[in-house]
Amino acid sequence: MFKKLFGTDGIRGKWGDKITPELAFEIGKAVATIFRREGEQNSVIVGKDTRLSCDVLEASLISGITSMGTDVIKIGVVPTAVVPFSISYYKVNAAIMITASHNPASDNGFKFFNGNGFRISDEQESHIEHLISNSSDYALFPFDKLGRVHFSRASLNAYINMVKSELNFKKKFKILFDCANGSSSSVVKKIFKGYNCTFISSSPNGLNINDHCGATSMENIIEKMKTKKFDVGFSFDGDADRVRIVLGGGKVVSGEDIIYHLTKYNNFSSVVTTKMSNMALSNQLESEGIKCVVVDIGESAVINGLLQTPSKLGGENNGHFLLLEKGPCSDGILVAAQILSIMEKHPKLDVPYVKYSQFEKAVKVKNKEDIIRNSFIREKIELCESLLAEKGRILVRASGTEEVIRILVEGEDSNLVEEIGREIEENILKLA
Repeated sequence: MFKKLFGTDGIRGKWGDKITPELAFEIGKAVATIFRREGEQNSVIVGKDTRLSCDVLEASLISGITSMGTDVIKIGVVPTAVVPFSISYYKVNAAIMITASHNPASDNGFKFFNGNGFRISDEQESHIEHLISNSSDYALFPFDKLGRVHFSRASLNAYINMVKSELNFKKKFKILFDCANGSSSSVVKKIFKGYNCTFISSSPNGLNINDHCGATSMENIIEKMKTKKFDVGFSFDGDADRVRIVLGGGKVVSGEDIIYHLTKYNNFSSVVTTKMSNMALSNQLESEGIKCVVVDIGESAVINGLLQTPSKLGGENNGHFLLLEKGPCSDGILVAAQILSIMEKHPKLDVPYVKYSQFEKAVKVKNKEDIIRNSFIREKIELCESLLAEKGRILVRASGTEEVIRILVEGEDSNLVEEIGREIEENILKLA
């Protein structure tokens, strides 16, 4: 029986297990078929991050696309945000980014974008899976109708210039960048050339992406920021669609605070956040007459929220921020540029609210879906919710990209929040 490929953020998994050259070839065939426009020459963009496995997957993916008569524009190693940016630049049918984002070098995957630059729909995902499971039913194109491969970095240069235009500050900040040995490594050096910058984890070798560095492993950058040699530090993940920010002295700026400042800086009247964001953020925004639309977790949910409302900013407290007028996906590098401009007037990135106490934990399990559906766990959560009453909330969910269950407990009483969080964690571990 065919196994479902797509998670909450494209296709992702272990190299040689779920992710193989054979799968990449079939993905290429399916994407070329689904996004073909009759009566014109079709093209698909392919980008990648710095993983060693990207090269072989790229070759197989391109073979699949071109075997169906569709051209490929290779744009090489780029941050994920450059891929949808390139769609309008080259006016192509679709695009694929080869990346496993914040996951280790042993993983890889694919992110998909349609001709408008947005993530593909659930229906298109299902169509891709259907074609892959029935790949023998459609033939390759004849030898004289095959697609061609072109290599271009012109869209990357245009992207670099776009981000540079957001650098509106005169203060001589001392800036630290942690590039996670990923696809931001060379790009940020070009964008911030001429500024007082130091770069760490910016020498990718194919195997060191996200290896004890980057947005999901902050210890190194925090220690360097504690030396007070820098005013601000930015830490990206492997494909730079995520950014975390650290101030001089080692204080990590929360995702909620970044959303607040981006909202005020751009004079937005509404913003999209997720259920994982601290309730204090939405309460503050609403008190200032700014509508806060709360959606489910994940970039697809955020994008849907943006498209269904007048909002131009969508953000998650994990470091994903999407400025819709600048591009159709999260962009850590663009956000870093705007934050530096914001710090011209607000160097400490202070906010006028106090966040509620939170307990957050990612519990590693092998049977996440079974545990989430377990009646005992559901009853335990309902009991804990009654203890919080209306002064807090509980969110327990299975991760869409990892074998973990994520726990969020939030409330005014910090002791009660901690006690409830530990209780739920212990009960999940018993079942695991």
